[in-house]
Amino acid sequence: MNSRTIGRIIHGLVLACLVTFPLQPAAQQRPAGKAPAHAQRVQRLLITKAMVIYGSGKPAFGPADILIQDGLIARIGTANDQWPAPDAVIDGTGKYVMPGIINTHMHWHEERMPGIPMDIQYERNLYLASGTTTAREVGGNFDKTSQWREQSKAGTIVSPRIILYARPVRGTPDEIRGSVRELKQRGADGLKIGGLDRDQLEALLDEAKKQGLPTTTHIGVEETTAWDYAELGVGCIEHFYGVGDAALDGIQNFPPEMNTANEIHRFGRAGELYIQHNFNRQKLSALLDLMVKNGVAWSPTMSTYEASRDVIKNQNLPWYRDFLHPSLEEYYKPSLARHGTYWLGWTNTQEVRWKHNYRVWMEALREFGLKGGIITVGDDAGYLYGSLYGFGMTRELELHEEAGFHPLEVIRHATANGAAVIGMGDRLGRVRQGYIADLLVVNGNPLENLRLLNPAGADIVLQNGKPVNNYAALDPADKSIETGRGGGIEWTIKDGIPYHVPTLMNEVKDIVSKARSELRRRTSSGATR
Repeated sequence: MNSRTIGRIIHGLVLACLVTFPLQPAAQQRPAGKAPAHAQRVQRLLITKAMVIYGSGKPAFGPADILIQDGLIARIGTANDQWPAPDAVIDGTGKYVMPGIINTHMHWHEERMPGIPMDIQYERNLYLASGTTTAREVGGNFDKTSQWREQSKAGTIVSPRIILYARPVRGTPDEIRGSVRELKQRGADGLKIGGLDRDQLEALLDEAKKQGLPTTTHIGVEETTAWDYAELGVGCIEHFYGVGDAALDGIQNFPPEMNTANEIHRFGRAGELYIQHNFNRQKLSALLDLMVKNGVAWSPTMSTYEASRDVIKNQNLPWYRDFLHPSLEEYYKPSLARHGTYWLGWTNTQEVRWKHNYRVWMEALREFGLKGGIITVGDDAGYLYGSLYGFGMTRELELHEEAGFHPLEVIRHATANGAAVIGMGDRLGRVRQGYIADLLVVNGNPLENLRLLNPAGADIVLQNGKPVNNYAALDPADKSIETGRGGGIEWTIKDGIPYHVPTLMNEVKDIVSKARSELRRRTSSGATR
C-alpha cells in the first residue's frame, strides 16, 4: 500500500468522524456568533444563509448554511442543534458562496524592473483578493517557490496554495531525461515544457510518464505543434500557440524580415495566426477531437494578451491608480528589450488583426468545450498591460463568457476543471461535504455579473440604498435609484482559514504607496540609475 492510498484512508476516517460524530450539540438558541479574525485559523467556522454555487456547472441553491471544521467542509444544509457550535460566523445573507478559483498559469515575481523590488506579499494578497486559492506556478524560481509552497501548506504565510511546475533543461534526449528525473527527486509537482523538436519531446514526455509527473506546455513557433503534444500525451496546453499552427496547410506566411527575438515581430505576427490564407478549419476540428480523446486540457489565458486588441484601454485601467506597483508600472513601458512590452508604434491594423484572432480563438475554445474538452483559467500576469495579478483572473472569466460559455460553465472552468487538471479533483473545486474548505463569499451574485469578482468591486444599481438587478422594473422617475460601488469578494477561505478581502486590498494599497514613495526618494537622489 503506497503513501497516497494510506493518506486517502486517513482523510476518509477524519471526514467520517467530522460528519458522523459531532463534538457536542449546540444549544437550542444559538447566539449570532462573532465574525472571524482575518488570516486566523478557526476550528469551526459557520457561513449562514448563503446561496451556493456548487462548482460542477449545476445551478445555485440555497439559502444554505455551511460548517467548516478543521479545514474541511463538514456540513451543508440548515444549521440545527445537532451541529457543533461554531467558533466564528460569517453572515451570508444576500451573498453567494462558490469554490475557490484555481489559477492554472501564473508566475511569482519579486521584481519586474531590476532595482525596483516588489514585495511578494503584493501578489499573494491580490490573488487571494480575486478568489485564487490555488496557484499553479509554471516555471519560476524553484527553490523559493518550494519554500513558499511548504509555508502556504503549513498556513504560516498569507498565500494561495502553491503547485510547482518546473522547467526541464533543453538539450539532448538523454540530458532531458536526466533533468526530468532530477526535478522529480527535488519535489516538483509537474513539468512546464516547450520549445522542443519532436525527438526531444518524445523523450521528455516518455520520462515524465515514467516518473509520474504531469505536464503542461507553452508551444512556440517551432517544429512541433499542438498535434505532436496531444498525440504524445501532454496534460495541458497553455495560451493559443501551437493550436493555430497545427491547423495550417503548410506554415504561417512570415515575411523575410521576421525575427522571433524581436518582440514587436513576435507578437505582431502572432496576432495574424488565425487569419492565414491557409488556415484549415477541418484540421483545427480534428486537432480538438484529438485533444479531447487524449484528455489534453486547455488553459487559454486570454486576458494575458488582451492589450493587443486595445492597448489604450489597457494602459488606463482604473485600478492602476491605487494598486499598480511601480516595479510593474516601469516594466510595462514600451521596450524592445523586455518580454511582452512591444507597444512601440502599435497600430490600429495590428489591433484589428488581434481582434479577429480572438474571434477565431474563442470559436475554437467553444468548440473544444462543446466536444467535452477540459478548459481551465489562468492569467499569466506581470508581462503585458492589463495583466495585473488577480485582476487578470477576473478578466479571464469575463472573456470565457465572451467566448460563449454560460457563467456556470465559466465558474466550472475556474474551479472543478482546474482541480481535475492539478490532480486534486477528488477533494477540491466543489462546495461539497468532505472537500477542502477553499471557498469564496461574494457580495452579490457572480452568475448575474462575473465582474463582481473584481478585487476593486463593480458598478451596481442601488434602489433606496440596496442593490438591485439593472433589469428590474425600475421607474425612470424614481429618485431613489442611483449608481454605487459594490460586489467584490468579502472573504476568501483557503484550507479553512478566512482572509478578509477588504483588509487584503488595504494592505496592497499600502504596499504600493510605500513603494512609490521609496522610488520617488531614490529617483530624486539618483539611486535608481
